[in-house]
Amino acid sequence: MNGGSRYDMHRDRARKAIARQKEASEREREARVARDIEVLAMLATPGASLSSVAADVGLSKSMVAYIERTARASFENAEQARAYLAKHSGASSEAV
Repeated sequence: MNGGSRYDMHRDRARKAIARQKEASEREREARVARDIEVLAMLATPGASLSSVAADVGLSKSMVAYIERTARASFENAEQARAYLAKHSGASSEAV
């Protein structure tokens, strides 16, 4: 049946598109985690401020403050955050 084969073709394409979307979402989540880790590490550097970090990475001060607040709820320090990223994304400690 021609209608059935067209349906099957579109179903298969939709499934592939959904799989790509899920993969992209996971990559985006991993990128946010990596960004947050680096922002936290920058903030932990002596002399760093919300303003300097924001200017250096091209984020707003409020976004840097948000990253700091939410990350502190998840990790006690930057080392814990690095360990989490290495464990969950396969990144090496040199990359973070």
